[in-house]
Amino acid sequence: ELDPLLVDLGLPTALSYGIAFAVAMIVVVFLHMVLGEMAPKSWAIAHPERSAMLLTPAFRAVVKVVRPLLWILNKVSNGLVRMCRVQPRDELTAVHNREQLTHLVEESERLGLINKTDSQLITRSLIEPQTPLAEFQTPAADIVTVPADADLDMLLARASEANRSRLLVRDGDRLLGSVHARDALVARTRGRVRTARDLARPVPELTTATTVSEAVEQLRRRRSSLAVVRDDRGTLTGLVSLDDLLVRLMGPQTV
Repeated sequence: ELDPLLVDLGLPTALSYGIAFAVAMIVVVFLHMVLGEMAPKSWAIAHPERSAMLLTPAFRAVVKVVRPLLWILNKVSNGLVRMCRVQPRDELTAVHNREQLTHLVEESERLGLINKTDSQLITRSLIEPQTPLAEFQTPAADIVTVPADADLDMLLARASEANRSRLLVRDGDRLLGSVHARDALVARTRGRVRTARDLARPVPELTTATTVSEAVEQLRRRRSSLAVVRDDRGTLTGLVSLDDLLVRLMGPQTV
């Protein structure tokens, strides 16, 4: 122990106790900050997936064990607050909504806390995910299509004329899917495919009420880059692409 050692060196008992206490406090705080917080945090930041996989089971077990105790403490705390004539509020009900967060971002930009580019990106990420596809889909009248019986030369000519890499394949009023100009070039080189019908790939169908975030998730899940949009009556209203959706969410500079 440090206190007896300091006394043996001739220091007064009161002074040696104070010095020993201060040294012990410094050592404990140092070990707590470095070994208990800074080092684990740095490791978790450097290896996020590995740390999550290793620590999640332990965290879930601890939460499961202490949940009854937390419930009791929460009830006692709420009871004490009510005794002071204050109505307890759940933390989730006190969070800011989308409009309030957007206002905070605008104020932060006005005060110079964030630049205009970051402000636009944050605002877009708050608003655009909940925007329905009906507001920015490519109108049905502007969709470039080719007949199902079109040969490869006609398909490539149509893609070049419209300056599009992907075209929708139609059989009368029915959509068969989409075809990429690259696939047509490869097929013409190999000489195995004759018409657009043979190259058509299924295209997901979304509704006009589908939000941008939902559309991105569905396109990623189905591994498709295009989707047609229909209204409640099943009428074709437009077309959306994954690239356009990502630009809508993150801006052209980040896509």
